[in-house]
Order: sequence, then C-alpha cells, then structure tokens
Amino acid sequence: MTPAGVTVILGPKTRLGRAVADRLRAGGETVLLVARDAADAEVLGGGHEVVDVSTVDLSARLAGAGSVRLIVAALGPVHPGPADLAGESPRVLRDLAVVEQVLDSGLPVHVVLVSSVIALAPGEDRRYYGGWKNLLEEQVGGLVAARPGCGLSVLYPGRLVESGGKPTQRVHTTYARVAETVLALDPERPRSQVVGIDSRIWLVVRSISLCTRSLASSWGRTPPSSGGPVGGRSAASDPREVSK
Repeated sequence: MTPAGVTVILGPKTRLGRAVADRLRAGGETVLLVARDAADAEVLGGGHEVVDVSTVDLSARLAGAGSVRLIVAALGPVHPGPADLAGESPRVLRDLAVVEQVLDSGLPVHVVLVSSVIALAPGEDRRYYGGWKNLLEEQVGGLVAARPGCGLSVLYPGRLVESGGKPTQRVHTTYARVAETVLALDPERPRSQVVGIDSRIWLVVRSISLCTRSLASSWGRTPPSSGGPVGGRSAASDPREVSK
C-alpha cells in the first residue's frame, strides 16, 4: 500500500492559510500546521496537528509519508508597508529554515509559494515589498532545485478578500478561491500563474505605464508617476494578502 501524502502549511494563521486548512479538514488528509513557537502553537489547531518547529524537526516528523505538499502562505512581508530590513531578515531566515527541513525529508515535495502580482510589476511605492517577494522566490527556488524529485509552483494573486464582499471587490480574488487553486495544482507539473482579474489589470496598467515612461524618456521628458492601480493605495487597487 502506497504511503499517504502529507500537507504542511507554513503561515497557517493567515486568512489564506486558514482557508486552505478549512478545505482540507473534511478530506481526511494528514495536515500539519507549522507553529513558529509555543505562542503560535497555543492558538492553532481546529482539527489539524500543530507542529512547533522551535522544538520539533519537521523532516523527522514527515518520516513514513509518501509525498509532501508544502503550502507557503506567508514568507517575508505579508503586505506593503515601511521598509524594515532588520526586523524582516531574522523572520525570513527562520521560515526558510522550515522550508529546508521539509525538503530535507528526502521525500518528493511540491512547494506551493503564494507570492503577489506586485512581485511581477511593483509600483513606485511597492519596490521594497516586490523586491522581497522576488528575493524569496529565488531563495525557495534554489532550495527546491537542489533536491531531485521536488518542484515549485508560484501563484501571483492580487488583493485577497473574504467571500461575500462589496460589489466593488468583485475584481479581487477570495481567499477561498486561491485556496482552491492551491489545492488543484498538479505536483507532477509545477507551474507559475497569475490569479485574479485585478492581477491582470495591474499587469496591463503597469505595462502601459512603463511603456509611456520609456517613450517619454526617449523624447526627453519624464511624466509623473501614474496613480490608480499602479501607484495609489486605493482599496480597489492594493494587491496584498492580509494576515494574522
């Protein structure tokens, strides 16, 4: 009999992490929620096993599984904000160590990294956030590439919202929809994809803006930074995953 697969969720306290866990609750699949410390462990659960990685090595906990799906719902900054390199760096290194523990299990691991469309086309006030997302994708990709039999899928959603939101939020993607997309990915065919209407709008607007600025520069003029979904912070155009 083939050993069962295990799903590990890094960032289970985020709304996206909870949405994924909720979808898996009824499936009978083994799910491990990563607690970064004892304080995290106290507030997690809801029918799934909690693993405090400050005291337990995940690679040992995964022994005997057939395969692993590691869903990274939070890694690095979880929404645009002021630059905080000193504060973010230790947290990032800690979470990357968790990813390494899972990959070191020696099992086939499908890592699903939920990034942001900002990583593909950051606005003027999103370069710090977008830069972190790109750096972390590169770091995780390097770790995965060094382990034969493992693969990486990356999702780039825009702003995530709860189900049943305002009509003006219909261009955004719900946490439940992203969770559904995450769980539908084929581990045998890792891939990257943009998720949501607003993500596609963001990319189109950014492309137009960059083309306009490039043309204006070649003509000896530099237009002002565009607003709206590119440089503004309006509720309808701020792609981000709100956590905790």
